[in-house]
Amino acid sequence: MGQGGLQSWPEGGKLHSMFPISFLKVVDVIKPVALLTSILFVGMAAGAGAATPALYTSSQATAGAAVYSQSCAMCHGTGLQGMAGPALMGQSFAPAASPKTVGKVFTVVAEQMPLGQAGGLSHAQYEDVMAYILSKNGYPAGNAALSYQASLTSSVPLVSQAK
Repeated sequence: MGQGGLQSWPEGGKLHSMFPISFLKVVDVIKPVALLTSILFVGMAAGAGAATPALYTSSQATAGAAVYSQSCAMCHGTGLQGMAGPALMGQSFAPAASPKTVGKVFTVVAEQMPLGQAGGLSHAQYEDVMAYILSKNGYPAGNAALSYQASLTSSVPLVSQAK
């Protein structure tokens, strides 16, 4: 027995008559590479296969476009591209590595916007604007309406699907 209770290499340099030491060393190098490759592949597959949740209705997004045009576009741009205010669409807004959630973004929108009139919109208008922002970032519409209270605490990751 070798150190730590492990069996020492047998005489002749073979652990098993079919596997010379050189082969076993190659296997020891390949194992971590294979493990890392598996982890990366599974991570990519999970990210690629993860369905973007439907968090709002199409009528909310349509109404949100009108509210956005009236109350947000002057700072964030007509295409959500950003101007005086930051972009609200695309990878510069919500990249995959971003810690943004629907709740964090909605809280800022509902409590701090529009600039100079924080909280000046109705709850329904804030819901609609958030639905519009989600729609422009690749989130699909669904049957359930986005709600003000649920949106404030939503932990759904906000990752833009827009290029």
